[in-house]
Amino acid sequence: MRSRLTPFAALVSLLLIPPASAFDAPLSPEAVRNAYFLGQHNDQSTLSFFSQYVRSLPAPDKGPYIAEVEFYTPYAQVVEASRRRTGSYSAQQAELDYRHHNDKLYVRVRIAFTETYGIELYRSAKGDRQQSGSDQPLPDFYRDFRVGLSQRSATNREDRWIEPLRILLEPSYVQNSNHYPFIPQDLGLFSYASANDASAYASAANGYVYPTGWLVWLVYDAADIASEDASVEVITTDGQHVVVPFDLSRLR
Repeated sequence: MRSRLTPFAALVSLLLIPPASAFDAPLSPEAVRNAYFLGQHNDQSTLSFFSQYVRSLPAPDKGPYIAEVEFYTPYAQVVEASRRRTGSYSAQQAELDYRHHNDKLYVRVRIAFTETYGIELYRSAKGDRQQSGSDQPLPDFYRDFRVGLSQRSATNREDRWIEPLRILLEPSYVQNSNHYPFIPQDLGLFSYASANDASAYASAANGYVYPTGWLVWLVYDAADIASEDASVEVITTDGQHVVVPFDLSRLR
């Protein structure tokens, strides 16, 4: 039986992982070196590391499905960059590459289409929209969702909404929940839809390959995020308020 996301919140249990080193930025040379070697191993220990950063959620009875959320700290980005480059890639080069980029924190939210949200997109891509005469609006992320990160202030204990530097969208073609390989350079490979431009997703479906939803990328300055409890929040126009907690003191 599927769990129902209430209009108030859908809380995801935290994975109980031992604190190794709190999320921090900038990274020390030792931390970069440790991340480099973890990526070079590219084995079960590497997969286990990434599993700490992703949360999968239960599907709602209706409406869009906020399927998963994943954090990419500067440390995790170094691990991923090293994992992709084996052989001649050295720890010294990993250090140089890291220092070349400003520390950013990335959050990925996968929103899946369902029978009650987004199916019209597939019909439009196949040309059935004109045949059916449907006047249902296509899914529009900027109209239908508000996504962001919040942290509780240590002084007044009030939740503080942290606005991202950027929000980037790409069509999603995957349905499984797992670590999504990513480094910041990947963002330059995508074509992003602007606000109110749902047609971009329909055009991406040419050739009978249909998107299953969106990947939403939130970009933050790592210096703006404290190494403590944080929550990724997704608010939808159909009444869902999904809250996904992370303890950043347990992530590197």
